[in-house]
Amino acid sequence: MHREAAAVSARANNAARPASAADIGSRIRFMRHQRRMTLDQLSAAAGLTKSFISKVERGLAVPSISTAMRLAESFGLTVGQLLGEDHESGAVCIARKGQRRAFMRPDGPSGYNYEMIAGAKRFKRMEPYVMRPPLAFQDDRMFSHVGEELLFVLSGRVEVTVAGRRIALDPGDALYFDSHLAHRSRSLDGENAEVLVVVIGPS
Repeated sequence: MHREAAAVSARANNAARPASAADIGSRIRFMRHQRRMTLDQLSAAAGLTKSFISKVERGLAVPSISTAMRLAESFGLTVGQLLGEDHESGAVCIARKGQRRAFMRPDGPSGYNYEMIAGAKRFKRMEPYVMRPPLAFQDDRMFSHVGEELLFVLSGRVEVTVAGRRIALDPGDALYFDSHLAHRSRSLDGENAEVLVVVIGPS
């Protein structure tokens, strides 16, 4: 019993520990080598530049949700599988608070921060996250990917830019859009907001 409890505790602590750029990079490199893919082949399959994938594998960059989805799809995996989540068989997945796998894009002190919800669910069309948008944009980058996206503001205020339109959202507000449209978000009022993000892939 003590051994089982220790194993459960270890898994919980590992799930709560944010995945570093090195963790994610080594995982993607392992998946690429396992499938005998070259950087050129993965670049073509994911629609990403070879130099960017190389930076990710070396821990110099962390993929956004959209790029993580592209990489996962190239390997025939979910984002949760790509990032090394443990998987249990069955149709039910429980995600306890404090045990969600987190990862952050290192865009300075106020980069995007994500926590995966139901990352261990093996077969799913939805990819849900809790996102904490940055306080300020670090550059002019926008994000886009196939499918649809739902944002529901849990706390704080958020500004979302979709296809050139800026939309301010308060707690309880929601935004649903086609995610092929260029988009990005930031927190307002000098305080990091929390947003439930659900990304739905193509049917």
